[in-house]
Amino acid sequence: MSKDIFDGLIGQDNVKKKLSFYLKAFNKTSICPFLNFVGAKGLGKTEFAKSFARNLTNEDGSKRPFIEINCSTIKNNEAFFEQIFLPVIANNEVTILLDEAHALPKDLTNAFLTIFNTESSHVKDFHWEEQVFTFNFKKQTFLFATTESDKLFPPLKDRLTTIDFEPYKYSELGKILHSKIPDVKFEDDALEKLSKTTRGNARNAVMRAKEIMLFCEAENSPNFTNESYEKFCETLGILPHGITCTEKQILEILEERGSCTLAMLSASTGLSPSSIRADHELYLLRKNFMQIDGKRKITSHGKKLLTSKE
Repeated sequence: MSKDIFDGLIGQDNVKKKLSFYLKAFNKTSICPFLNFVGAKGLGKTEFAKSFARNLTNEDGSKRPFIEINCSTIKNNEAFFEQIFLPVIANNEVTILLDEAHALPKDLTNAFLTIFNTESSHVKDFHWEEQVFTFNFKKQTFLFATTESDKLFPPLKDRLTTIDFEPYKYSELGKILHSKIPDVKFEDDALEKLSKTTRGNARNAVMRAKEIMLFCEAENSPNFTNESYEKFCETLGILPHGITCTEKQILEILEERGSCTLAMLSASTGLSPSSIRADHELYLLRKNFMQIDGKRKITSHGKKLLTSKE
């Protein structure tokens, strides 16, 4: 069943199993829990949500419309009810994906606490500013997606069913990459090395495939060998494990100084502390290239990385 539902989507086997279960239940009950797709950027949350939504059908067998809304564009309750609910959702059979759910405005978050406290009839009336808005959860399916689940209001999070997305395996990233450029012939080692530069991220794998296609066209060759890999990385400045130049600089600073505070790293790199934490340290920590034990320190893996070519 999952093979047909998620045709063309590689990896995330646990996600596929869960969504297949909920779809099977939906086909019998017309009810879907409020699913919350959680994971880092580039792990396929939106693509899986779209694929899942495409298979939610109405009682007459017709496909439901799918609407994707970035929560950062919703300013308040008035914007949601007047601009989204009344013209798009009310009385319609529709699936709504609320992306970047951690950016929901506070007043709408509070409204959802009431709205998603469902009755046995699966119909909920919400009163706001002398108006009544009726939600019918046999007709309207709400999906959520977020990269920052910790920022969701806990009582709202408790009303959602979490679907966790994991970083892709290198073998899966290789398949994703190759699927975008099937005419390119890879040496196995070259494809594996390329997959390691994608940071466990399917979106990066797709971007890397586009770069390889241009490289092969420029080289006038459909073959991508280990030698091609070395030239490709040198030409585009791609570093081992896909680390950025800034991340390499951070590791070099840590190696030189032995340990460093966040403030010292900020002064040395010219980046804000929040940018260092969010954009660089998370990946270096996940790959065990650095550690934080009071101060920032480079690990033995990080030192090895600085001398590596792969």
